[in-house]
Amino acid sequence: MTLRKIRATLAVLLTLVLTGVSLQPAQALTTIKLTDIYSVAKITEVYLEIPPASEASLNTWATLEKYVPAKVKFVQGELVSDQINIGIRLKGSTSLQPLKQKPSMKIKFNWSDALKGQRFLGLKNMTLHSLTQDNSLVHEIGAYRLYNAMGVVAPSTGWAEVFVNGKSKGVYVNVETPDDIFLSKRFKDPTQHLYEGAAFNDLKPGNDNGLENDGKFTVDEGWAATPNKADLTALIEAANVSAPKAWWDGLAKRIDRTALVKMFAVDNFIGHWDGYSGPIINNYYLRSNSKSVFTMLPWGTDQTFGENRQTPELLDTYTFAMDKPDVGYPWIKLSHKTETIERGLLFRKCLAYKPCQTLYLQQLKATSAKATAIKLPNIMANAGKVVDFLSNENNRAEQKRNSAFIAAQHKAVAALLKQYKIK
Repeated sequence: MTLRKIRATLAVLLTLVLTGVSLQPAQALTTIKLTDIYSVAKITEVYLEIPPASEASLNTWATLEKYVPAKVKFVQGELVSDQINIGIRLKGSTSLQPLKQKPSMKIKFNWSDALKGQRFLGLKNMTLHSLTQDNSLVHEIGAYRLYNAMGVVAPSTGWAEVFVNGKSKGVYVNVETPDDIFLSKRFKDPTQHLYEGAAFNDLKPGNDNGLENDGKFTVDEGWAATPNKADLTALIEAANVSAPKAWWDGLAKRIDRTALVKMFAVDNFIGHWDGYSGPIINNYYLRSNSKSVFTMLPWGTDQTFGENRQTPELLDTYTFAMDKPDVGYPWIKLSHKTETIERGLLFRKCLAYKPCQTLYLQQLKATSAKATAIKLPNIMANAGKVVDFLSNENNRAEQKRNSAFIAAQHKAVAALLKQYKIK
């Protein structure tokens, strides 16, 4: 039994002694804070009690992405939350796994009519990423820290050890869920819609099809109040204007251009080939305000910092050019039978128009400087130390490779700035 588990057990026993009654969920300590849940200096133990019917559903491929009933309790050292009823489903694309393995999960605190209005520390949702596509364990922690440091709206992160019916699934990253609660904290103006982009579905004419839960872009927030995709239609029209200057000027009316280019800069610095500005055109959200002006948000940053999972070789690094409209990704020869494919439309058009290209290179310079200022390698290394007892030698080796990748990216950015004569 670990020291933290011993402390938690003693806290429960002390309560029993002092009260003279058994500890029921309603009497449990509830002093865990939201800032502790999203801290990489601590580990939150997440105890899931999943009944047999729900467990069977989560181990069946046809149903594992559908919410089923369960219960959860959170523990941090001596602090123990109430056990509450929740809905849980599994998530992922290439990382999707059944419950009997180590899947990523989404918890919904208000998933049913009976739980309507229920919150945990003000949250409606919780996203637990299983790190099956991040051998260093710290890619998302480093990536989102850098996005936020650059002023790009991005989630906070925390550590979790997940237990299912008493058995540990190992270390997870608790990634703040982009929902209406998240958006209300990050934006001063009201949100109209939050769209979720899917792989290879760019801002192309016709991709504004479907209703809330179908079409190329699904709506995660805002459909009840505004049951249409007119704002997305307007953005797609602006994105596809042919004349470069008219495109750039018109884009200002439909999306926060500075925030967008900042996101592109961080994407490229951390090697996010699985994001919007990469060849997969994947893992991003589009948030519109009441005036139909969008902000793009990053997501899915586990396959970053150069880790090359396509090969069995440990510590090999995958990089791509930060200034090219077509690049590859680790599995491209298997999936596309070619070396490179087109990146996201807005990024390609930005590179092709001098004012946008210059802004991008300036933001790339700022990103490199910010990574140094916040001591990004140290942030990631220190986060790794917190979960060292749940780590293996490969995890530790990849954490060291992260630092080498960041150092190489600094040099690559400096070379680009010199090439393009950016002061």
